[in-house]
Amino acid sequence: MKPIPLGLIGVGRHGSRYLHHLLSIETGGKLIAISRKNMEAGIRLATEYPLRFYPNYHDLLADSAIQAVLIVTPPSLHLPIALEAIHHGKAVLLEKPLALNQTQGSQIIEAATKAKIPVMTAQTLRYEPAIRQLQAIASSLGQWQYLVCTMRFESHSALPGKNPSWCNYGALMEFGIHLLDLVRVLTQDEVHSVSADIDRPGAQDPELRAFIKLVTRRGLPCYLDISRVSQGRVTRAEIMGSYGQAFADWTTNIVRKISRGSEILDHPCPPGATLIEVLRDFCQAIRTGEPMPVTAEDGLRAVELADACYQSAQKGKPVFLN
Repeated sequence: MKPIPLGLIGVGRHGSRYLHHLLSIETGGKLIAISRKNMEAGIRLATEYPLRFYPNYHDLLADSAIQAVLIVTPPSLHLPIALEAIHHGKAVLLEKPLALNQTQGSQIIEAATKAKIPVMTAQTLRYEPAIRQLQAIASSLGQWQYLVCTMRFESHSALPGKNPSWCNYGALMEFGIHLLDLVRVLTQDEVHSVSADIDRPGAQDPELRAFIKLVTRRGLPCYLDISRVSQGRVTRAEIMGSYGQAFADWTTNIVRKISRGSEILDHPCPPGATLIEVLRDFCQAIRTGEPMPVTAEDGLRAVELADACYQSAQKGKPVFLN
C-alpha cells in the first residue's frame, strides 16, 4: 500500500518533531516537501533527506503530488493556510489550537465542509498513555463528584534558548487548550458554563496564569489550573468519585487509584510518542475515508471554550454556552 504524500508547513520547534517522526518511523504517510521561512535551514534539510523545499507555502500547496498537508505554524497563520489547502483539495492536519478564535475556526470548518475535505486537529494529549489509562479505570470510581486538571509549565525566564515567538499568545492558548479539550474527552459531555480568572503582567500582555471553572451540561464541576510562572512542570488530571479517586500524571507517567480505606493501586504507564499515533490516525482516516478521530469540530469546541474564558475574565462573571 503506497504511503500518502505529505507536505509540512512550519519546521520550527513543533514542526521539527513532525519532521523527525515522519522521516524515521512508519506512519502511513511519506513526507515529500517542506516549507519554512528560514531559507538556509530549509535548503539544508531538503538536501540532507532529500525533500522538496518551498520557501513560500503557496507553492507547496500548489504541488499536485501532495495529497495532505500538516500545518505547524503560529495559530495566527492557521486560517489562511488551511483555507488555501482546502481550496487545493488537500486533507489538513492542524497543530492545536485549531485557530486563534471561534470565528476563524468556524471559517475553516465551513470551507472544509463545503469542499468535503477532511480536517484533523492535533490534540495530542488525548493520546497520552496515562490519560488513556485514567479513562480505562474511570468507571470504577463511582459517580463523579468533580474533576481537576493542572498544567503548570516553566516560566519563559527559566527556559534557556527560549523562542520569543512563544510569547505571542498566552498560556491558555499555548498549552491550556489541551485541558479545555480534555474536559470534553474525560466527561463525555459538553460545557454549559465557564468562569475564569486570568492574570497578565500588563493589560496588553499574554496571560501567564488562568484559574477556570467549567460546569458540564450534566452539572459536573471541572477546575483547571493553567500557568507558566514556575520553575518546574506539573501535569495532572484528577477524578474524584463516590467510590474512590484517581489521577493521571503524564510527566511522570503514573496513574494512581485511591479507593476506600486509602487502598492505593498504581498503574505505571510507559511514555508514548503521541504525535506518531496522531500521524498514523490521520493517514489511516484519509486512506479509509472514515471520520478523523479528532475532528476540526473538536478543535473548534476547545477554541470556543478559550474564547469564553477570556470573556468571563473580562466581564468578571460566568459565560453560558449554547
